[in-house]
Amino acid sequence: FWEERRGKGSTGRPSTQKLSAEKKLEKAEARIKYLEAENELLKKLEELERQAKKRS
Repeated sequence: FWEERRGKGSTGRPSTQKLSAEKKLEKAEARIKYLEAENELLKKLEELERQAKKRS
């Protein structure tokens, strides 16, 4: 089974400037929100796959 792996190990170019604690928190919260949305999408996709399997 082939799995897409591009970009999974790299977090991008390292920042050249130090971030304030407030900015770090803001970035972390945005990342959490993104990952939660991704998780919900994957749950829905898995449910659709299960339903399709039941029908066939």
